[in-house]
Amino acid sequence: MTVLTTAPPQQSRRPAALAIVGLGTTQVIGWGTSFSPITIYGTLIGDELGMSRETVFGGITVMLLFSALIAPRVGRIVDHRGARPVMVTGSFIAAASMLAMWLAHGLVSYFFAWILIGIAMPMMLSNTALPGLVQVVGPDARRSITALMLINGLTSTIFLPLCHWLVGVTGWRDSYLIFAALHIFVCAPIHALVLRPVGGTAAAGSPGTRRADGLLPPHRRKAAFVMLAVWACTEGLITWGLYMQVIDVFKAMGLSGAAAVGLWALVGPAQATARFADIVFGGRYSIFAVALASASLSSLSFLFVLPFGFSVTSTALFCIFLGVGHGLFAVARNTLPLILFGAREYGSYMGLLMVPQNIVNAASPIIVAAAISRIHPISALWIAGIGAVTGFGAVLGLMRICREHTVTHPKD
Repeated sequence: MTVLTTAPPQQSRRPAALAIVGLGTTQVIGWGTSFSPITIYGTLIGDELGMSRETVFGGITVMLLFSALIAPRVGRIVDHRGARPVMVTGSFIAAASMLAMWLAHGLVSYFFAWILIGIAMPMMLSNTALPGLVQVVGPDARRSITALMLINGLTSTIFLPLCHWLVGVTGWRDSYLIFAALHIFVCAPIHALVLRPVGGTAAAGSPGTRRADGLLPPHRRKAAFVMLAVWACTEGLITWGLYMQVIDVFKAMGLSGAAAVGLWALVGPAQATARFADIVFGGRYSIFAVALASASLSSLSFLFVLPFGFSVTSTALFCIFLGVGHGLFAVARNTLPLILFGAREYGSYMGLLMVPQNIVNAASPIIVAAAISRIHPISALWIAGIGAVTGFGAVLGLMRICREHTVTHPKD
């Protein structure tokens, strides 16, 4: 049984608002407790557990590989049985992973914690939250997706300073104990409350049915999926390779610790501003225009620091442009599968997209860490910049595929 509903606007508005706010809260906690802490705690964990930088950030690799293994299966379950039981279960597994990190005292226990995070990740984060949101509001969900991404964009702004403060107050271990409590007492109840599909099934031949089935002809879906996957992988290289270590890059290039954290915190508001702009103006532009703007801004951001160095001004511009680019990327990456492939298989395609993306993402922290340690900190930016330009090319390829097969640029 495929879980897909389409409710009249007056019936779905309140559940939609609750789902956006509730899932926004749990997504900030989910990303903030799994992704942000290693940025602040990585060096401390390595020193205490006697592990190299590459080994510490290799935990991210373990997480992503296990996530890729189970994501397609999770996506199919979400499409057929709904997101609610999956996300509730994911919250408890996430809490267990935080407890495992709190107890870690060596290589094996450290990587075991990351295995648990990897299992929880596709069950509690965007690849399940977004299909769950679509199940609540129906397939006409672009603005709802953007609104959820708007809240998600505040993760680094909230959790980087929070982790920086917690490590001075409780130490890195007890921070993970606090994170476990958030998953049990905040995330799990919210998932149980807000993920309740409402409304009825769309009539045959209606716009809702067309959105449920997708706009892209079946015989062209593979080529489009490949281009989308290439773009997702290049953005993942930046997000998973650079984001978690960029503060160390900034410090190595002469910025103080406080300046590095403060400037990088600009990324969150920049992401949020981009997503707010899509809510306000997104109806005027196709999702392809959003994708092109995202890829362009991400590529341009590196021009502020690579040729000119790391002044406060150039670094701030880099962070803002990259933040806006990534903010729009999250909107486009998460909306394109819905529009091109349809709501009925949205969870499945989101799960499939995680496989190549997570394989690349898994290698990215180690590649960037090795580049920083063995070549030069700025080499991390060159690697990420090349990835951004490659992603720009993939977006152009996706647009060409859709034009060649007379798929109108949707404005949902």
